[in-house]
Amino acid sequence: MSPAEAVMAPGRSVSAYVVTCWVIARGEHMSLAKYKYVDATGSQKIWEVAERCQKAKSSESDSVCALPILRRMLKYDCLVLVKQYRPSMKAFTLEFPAGVVEPTDQTSEASALRRLNSQTGYTCTGLKQTSPLTASDPVHTACTTKLVSVEINGDDLRNLNAQQKFGEGEFYEVVQVPMNDVLKRLNEYSEDGYVIDSRVYTFALGLSMGLRMGAEQNGDKEDDVQIVTNIIDH
Repeated sequence: MSPAEAVMAPGRSVSAYVVTCWVIARGEHMSLAKYKYVDATGSQKIWEVAERCQKAKSSESDSVCALPILRRMLKYDCLVLVKQYRPSMKAFTLEFPAGVVEPTDQTSEASALRRLNSQTGYTCTGLKQTSPLTASDPVHTACTTKLVSVEINGDDLRNLNAQQKFGEGEFYEVVQVPMNDVLKRLNEYSEDGYVIDSRVYTFALGLSMGLRMGAEQNGDKEDDVQIVTNIIDH
């Protein structure tokens, strides 16, 4: 990127831009690159960045993440997570169903629904919204993702006996966490040695704050399931 293509900081008359970049190491799925860039003070610096080796042309994001809410008659709404072993963490993690966008995926939404079905067995019955492009870890990587909020009707015939579809080397355990108790349950999992994905924990914090604010404004109980439902729907 040249100075003419410099990225302006919103609301400020300063800019920064990448001058050039080059790969210094390449693996099967990830590569390590060095970026030479000019910062907002005009100083030229070098930054190490991890990049994906391949990216699907059908999507502007490298990966997708499904945020699924399971709803059933006469039962609490549940957040659907997957438990899996992550070698990088040397531990089991709790994450949203997610994965890299494949070349065969037509859209980010299609990729998210495919990941949801393969990792949990559930079929989406309501696509709520899709986030804009977001950074996965802007300090260390160039990887991006889109968050897709979905609803699962647990009483739908397709979901009464949901069957996971593992790829080679994959194994996921489905975890259902009641929406009125998400933060507490995640803290308990953390105490037991599980590593919570930051997106999952951020969602739980936001939900907990929303519940408290709703309770203060409406005089309702914090664990009121209807409050939770209203927050998610909007």
